Amino acid sequence: MGRREEGKSGRDLRAELVAAAVAALAQPQPVAVPSLRSIARACSVAPSAVYWHFPSEADLRSAVLDAEYTSLIEAVEAALDTAAEGADRLVVAGDAYITWALEHPGAYQLLFESGDELPATRAAHGPRLQRRIVDLARRVDPDAPFAAALLLWSVWHGVVSLRLHKNEWDWGMTAPEANRRLVAALTARPTGSASAAEPENRSQ
Repeated sequence: MGRREEGKSGRDLRAELVAAAVAALAQPQPVAVPSLRSIARACSVAPSAVYWHFPSEADLRSAVLDAEYTSLIEAVEAALDTAAEGADRLVVAGDAYITWALEHPGAYQLLFESGDELPATRAAHGPRLQRRIVDLARRVDPDAPFAAALLLWSVWHGVVSLRLHKNEWDWGMTAPEANRRLVAALTARPTGSASAAEPENRSQ
């Protein structure tokens, strides 16, 4: 089916192809997007129809990365936007990140355990969320919030990745419990440290 026939039928084949590839990533697997032929079979179209939209598997892979990264960004932003008053927003962000990852294991592996570039601009609101997390990370280190945000990401990634790949282990606590303990540890200020001795607001 070519573009002309697709237009007549009102079918958004490109969206269907991306959705089929995303669905195929519902389970942990080797870091790869399903082949164009397998996606064509899933959508009941000829392989030639796929090539109208994605000339190569790299093009499909990029579209899938865009879709999944956008889904992750939206999940974390929604959790922050609807967090209860007084909730620890670092915990909220971490819980949302971890929950999405464990519910989308194949996609998570493709996003964060492959060699593909992952610029913040891959999702429309990626830079905005990054700024929000960096701002929240000032609780970890007011002098180096970006580095602190990367540290938080490393921690959340570890919680996810180990549970995906070492699911035979008894971790002794749930992923949300682990997140709460880790955030508490990272935001604790050692007595006598320079950070503890100085207020966060340095404008005075």
